[in-house]
Amino acid sequence: MTGRILIAGAGPSGLLCAVELAARGVPCRVVDRRPGPAGGSRCPTLWQRTLRVLDAAGVSVEALRRAGTALERKRFLIAGADAEVDLRSGDGPFAAPLLIRQEDLERLLLERLRALGGAVEYGVELLEVRRNDGGASRHGAGAPAVVVLRGPDGVEEAPVDRVVCATGAAGRVAGVTGPADVAPVGMRWLLADVSVAPEDTPAPGVEHILRDHAGHGGLVPLPGGGHRLFLALPDDPAGADRQPAPAEVVEAARRSVGVRLTGEPGAIWAVRPRSWVADAFVDGPVVLLGDAARSFPMPVHGLNTGLQEAAELGWKLAAAASLPAAAGTELLATYDAERRTAAERIRERAERVLGYGSTVPLEVIRDRLLARVFELRTEPETVHAPGPLTAAGGALAGHRVPEGAGRAAGPGWYVALLPGTGPARPGAEAGRAAAAVAARFGLPLVACPAVPAADAGDAARAPEDVPDAGARLLLVRPDGHVSFDGSPAEPAVLERHLQSVRRFL
Repeated sequence: MTGRILIAGAGPSGLLCAVELAARGVPCRVVDRRPGPAGGSRCPTLWQRTLRVLDAAGVSVEALRRAGTALERKRFLIAGADAEVDLRSGDGPFAAPLLIRQEDLERLLLERLRALGGAVEYGVELLEVRRNDGGASRHGAGAPAVVVLRGPDGVEEAPVDRVVCATGAAGRVAGVTGPADVAPVGMRWLLADVSVAPEDTPAPGVEHILRDHAGHGGLVPLPGGGHRLFLALPDDPAGADRQPAPAEVVEAARRSVGVRLTGEPGAIWAVRPRSWVADAFVDGPVVLLGDAARSFPMPVHGLNTGLQEAAELGWKLAAAASLPAAAGTELLATYDAERRTAAERIRERAERVLGYGSTVPLEVIRDRLLARVFELRTEPETVHAPGPLTAAGGALAGHRVPEGAGRAAGPGWYVALLPGTGPARPGAEAGRAAAAVAARFGLPLVACPAVPAADAGDAARAPEDVPDAGARLLLVRPDGHVSFDGSPAEPAVLERHLQSVRRFL
């Protein structure tokens, strides 16, 4: 491959994918049909795992925090019952989710891309992808595809090896297989940036989730003041494309959730959410990313999942650009398999949680709240099953590397040696053996500080779920997921796994 990569769409997912490529020295062309970066708050919530992804990509977490505000708690008010959930986990920059306007997120991603020598061509639209049959063309022999672009200077055609479609749910492109006509999930989201009457204003850093017999909705604090109002309303196919007037928003907030607004709402939009996952995220030279690949019935999942997808796709595209064709195709097939599996889990979770606000009887939800049984609007942890990149066995295999376990200086694979918390600690001999294995494959060794076993990921919070709290020897992928988890006393087992993934390193 020559590495000719086009990314169509410079929203958060497309920008982060470009950043990951640029950080690895792989050039790409980024186009967006918009005249410039998007304005407005759009989806403002970044969960902790997403913040770690952005930090690993070199996006300043301090800059994100300066532009945003921490989301510390969720308060549920359901039919007279009242309960709060603390969203914070420890200290440090990832202790709490972050609320940041999407225009500020895109600005910081664009700054990072420009610092790496990249750029975005705004006002350029991807019209069509034409697959090459493998024969010669006026663009050169063997170009897997030709893209047709329309920009300020007219229409152009260009050969590419890969086309990343990050064009969003509405960005249909000729030659790219999109979803069938997916039916809405039977309701509408009404969203608006509003000012709330003082007596109804939540405390700073607190999101309110409201449900009563009259309706379901919530308030999310926005950085710089004001709140994002969201309301679940009955579906209205006849008026699906009509945006509500400000007076309708004020009345809907009062009627549905009893929230009084002051002044006129700012940005307003209504959507009929759909729930679908593409049959394939990779189709020859075409790769789907973000909302072009799937749609969830709650917007927060689309943003966070898209950024996590972009981090994984970026390093795999970069590696594939320098691999033989067969190995590159095999590597991108793991993006398809892993991310579609994750998307299906998130879609199932989102539909279930959405039901708590709509179809599940109010009394059932109230009883769950009184018993402090919560299922939050967060995505489940992505845990990769055993496959070409992930060894079977080991409590951490497939999970993200534990927080605090250290990180290599570069963006590639690395070997990590965790001392563990049990009485067994790796001696100097085990450390030398691990270093020797890493060196044979040209990988850095990161000797990590002690990491509590309870931090092994969302699916392994309890220490008893991690059978060996002693020392661990890990192989960590560029996206932070653990490819191998074994004992430092058996470095040969790691070496065998490295031999199996060597073609991807």
